[in-house]
Amino acid sequence: MHHSTTKIECQVCFEFRPKQLFPKITANCDHELNICKLCVKKYITSQLDSKMGIEINCPFNECNEKLDHDDIKNISEGLFERSNELMVRQTLSMMSEFRWCKNPKCNSGQIHLEGDDAPIMTCQSCGQKSCFTHDIPWHEDSTCSDYEIRLGNDEATKNLLDKKTKSCPKCGVRITKGDGCDHMTCKIRTCKYEFCWLCLADYNTIRKKGNKYHKITCQHYA
Repeated sequence: MHHSTTKIECQVCFEFRPKQLFPKITANCDHELNICKLCVKKYITSQLDSKMGIEINCPFNECNEKLDHDDIKNISEGLFERSNELMVRQTLSMMSEFRWCKNPKCNSGQIHLEGDDAPIMTCQSCGQKSCFTHDIPWHEDSTCSDYEIRLGNDEATKNLLDKKTKSCPKCGVRITKGDGCDHMTCKIRTCKYEFCWLCLADYNTIRKKGNKYHKITCQHYA
């Protein structure tokens, strides 16, 4: 047919589109250009929706090239900005001096260099006071020491332990978080449950339906 000489059939949506709508997906891809820009954008969007990490591979069959920021920017400025924001949030979350605001209606966080020496942290966006040491809303009626005494040593130790380890929501085994992203998989061979480290939401649901299935107070909720 005449139009096939000026248009290409997309191998994802099977629509014939103008040749200029078939982008080189990464700077290093050397396969034929047969996935249209609309489908590439949908693919990147789905990856950003379902992944807690932001490493995205080219969707072309058996192509393992990774999309870097420039690749995403060439395809969509909006997706580039979104990917960049996710990367920044992920990097900040790994910093020991950083805390997210404990106001569920506030999406901000900040670096608190004074650390445990000055545990009252006031959010620069909404003004909510949080406890840096215990990573909870500020306990107005007591100092950190009094708060721990009030909780009891066992409970205080458990709270501090919970900052580094959490129980698998399915089998209950305690899991230690490394430096990776918040997508966790239980190490018990008979369990292998996948969940969000921050809000314990079921990652299978998140993968299928998107980030709105994190808890609304979770930083990954979207």
